[in-house]
Amino acid sequence: MLMIPLGGGCSKSGCAFKESGFMRFIFKYTSSRVLAFLFSCACFATCATAQDTLRAPSTSALTPFAASTSTPASTSSSYESSCFSSSFASVPSRPTVTSATDTTQCGVVELEYGLERQWPGSGANRDDLTGGLRFGLTPKLDFHWASGDFVHLSNADGDRTGYGDNWLGLRYRFLGQSTRRPSLGVFYEVKIPTASVPLGLGSGKVDYTLSFLASKDVRKLHFDFNAIELWAGRETATGFDRDTGFALATWVPLTKRLSGVVEPYGYSFLNLFNPAFASTMIGFNYKVQPRLYLDAGMDFGVTSGAPRKRIFIGVTYAVANVYRSGVRR
Repeated sequence: MLMIPLGGGCSKSGCAFKESGFMRFIFKYTSSRVLAFLFSCACFATCATAQDTLRAPSTSALTPFAASTSTPASTSSSYESSCFSSSFASVPSRPTVTSATDTTQCGVVELEYGLERQWPGSGANRDDLTGGLRFGLTPKLDFHWASGDFVHLSNADGDRTGYGDNWLGLRYRFLGQSTRRPSLGVFYEVKIPTASVPLGLGSGKVDYTLSFLASKDVRKLHFDFNAIELWAGRETATGFDRDTGFALATWVPLTKRLSGVVEPYGYSFLNLFNPAFASTMIGFNYKVQPRLYLDAGMDFGVTSGAPRKRIFIGVTYAVANVYRSGVRR
């Protein structure tokens, strides 16, 4: 899926630890160059792919995706063979927290939306309508954008409604799957703080995540594993709080169209107001057609620091191959 980290910045004064000016400089210097490097790779790879495809365009149809949310190695080569194919399909990442190494098909724009309700505890609840798009820049690199289009929070301080934060990211698969090894990738995201701070809908600070991704098919099962580093901007002080998250999704094909998924995940201690927690998600993904997938599921908090419960529904739809549209004009 397109991932929005569950951690956040300090919501009140008194963060757990401080960061030196030197470390802030090193982090800002490194993160800016990582993002610049990834965008440079995207531009270079896109141009190279386009040139190669124009020399020898392919007209072969795509192999339909398997029940797993992530395309196995046997079908991966088919949709990577052309960035201008008239046949295309969705590569859904919902409903999991875990991101697969499989990227959006080259040239294709996918829309992804989800509606959820969360019960953090103590009588509070939160509603989110989150949506965005993914674009396959190359067969191994895609761009992600997601935003909290509607956020409603109800707790002891009253009811508040507003627009959420925006997230921008790049996902790159640098190693394909083989019989013995998993496919490997990385995923970098940055939060644009657009949510209202006075209403308590956001921290007003920039956050970053850098995730290591691994995916593997074992017989009929599919596994996705993520190790996630989150840097959350502090609300009342300079610098960042940092935590580490882990997520493991196991996909099971139930029918030709329906897949089930079980996913334990959690984060380490971030600050005094965001303790370590662990949760488990149980969900389903249904293929209406190759371009359209529906999903639903529920989270259960395992530890005291986790939200008590979360339910959600969502949709993923492959809109068009914009590379092909550009060539036809």
